[in-house]
Amino acid sequence: MNIANLKKRVFFVLWAIPLAWWIINSNFSFFSLLPESVKTLLSGRHNVDLFPGHLLAITVAFLACYEYLQLLKQLYPKNAFWLVYIWLALQIISYFIPDNFLRMQHDIYILLIFIAFEAFLWGKHTGRWKRASLLFSGTIFLAIAVLSMLDFYSLPFQKVFPRQFNHTMLSQLGIVTVLTAIFLCDSAAFFAGNFFGKHHFSSISPKKTIEGGIAGLITAIIICSLGWYFFADRSTYHLIFGIIMGGLIGIFAQIGDMLVSLIKRYFQVKDTSNMIPGHGGILDRFDSLFFTAPVVHLFITIIDKIVIK
Repeated sequence: MNIANLKKRVFFVLWAIPLAWWIINSNFSFFSLLPESVKTLLSGRHNVDLFPGHLLAITVAFLACYEYLQLLKQLYPKNAFWLVYIWLALQIISYFIPDNFLRMQHDIYILLIFIAFEAFLWGKHTGRWKRASLLFSGTIFLAIAVLSMLDFYSLPFQKVFPRQFNHTMLSQLGIVTVLTAIFLCDSAAFFAGNFFGKHHFSSISPKKTIEGGIAGLITAIIICSLGWYFFADRSTYHLIFGIIMGGLIGIFAQIGDMLVSLIKRYFQVKDTSNMIPGHGGILDRFDSLFFTAPVVHLFITIIDKIVIK
C-alpha cells in the first residue's frame, strides 16, 4: 500500500466530507432569488427547487465529461467534442423546465446529430465509427448519471426517504445513506483487498479480489439497512427493500469501478486526471456513483410502483 498516496486521500476526505455534507443537506433554493414571474413559470415542475446539491451533481458531471473528452482528444486531436457540452447543458436545463415538449427519443436524436456532425467534419481518416461510438456512449452514460443524481431530490426518492428533521444539516439523510454506502463499499473493498485479498477475479483490474468484493458488498448492505431502518418510511416500504438496495449498490458500485478501469486501460492511462490529490480524477473517484445512481433511482421507482399503499 502506498502510504504517501493514502495520506493524500485522508487529507482530501477530511475537508471534502464536511463540505459535501453541508451542500447535500442544504435547504436553500437558488430559485428563491428569481423574480416572481419566473417562479410562476416554473411552478409546473414538481422539483422546482435548485438546491446546492443539484449544483454539486451538475459540477461533478461536467468535470467528468471534461476528463473523458481529454482522454478522447489523445486519440483524436482535431475535434469538436465541445458540442456535447451544449447537449449535456440542454438536458440539465430541460430537467428544471416544466412541460418539456421534447421526449427522450428526441433528445437522443439531437445528440446523434451533434456527434454525426462532429465525426464527418472533423473525423476524416480517424475511424469515424469508433470515434462517434466512444463519444456517444460516454456522453449518454454521464447524462443518465447526472439526471439520476438530480432525481434524488425529487419523488419518488423523497417519498421513500421523507425529511424527518428540519435542521439543515440533517435534511437529506436518505441521500447521505446512498452516498455513504457507495463510497464505503469502495473503501471496504480497497482495504480488505489490500490486507486479506488472495483471490483475484478480474483481468480488467488485477488488484480486485474476491475478498475485497465481498467486504464491499457486506458493507453496502449494512449501511443501507441501517439507513433504511432509521430514515426511510418503513410503514410503507419494508426494511427488506433497504437490504436489497444495499445489495444492488454493493454489486453495481464495484462494476462501475471496473468500467472506469476498462476505460483507463483502453486509453492506457493510470488515472483519468490528477484533479483530486491521492484519488486521481473525477471519474476515478466518482465512477461507482455514476454507475450506481441510475440503479438506485430505477429500484426506488419500481418499488414505489409495486408497493400497496
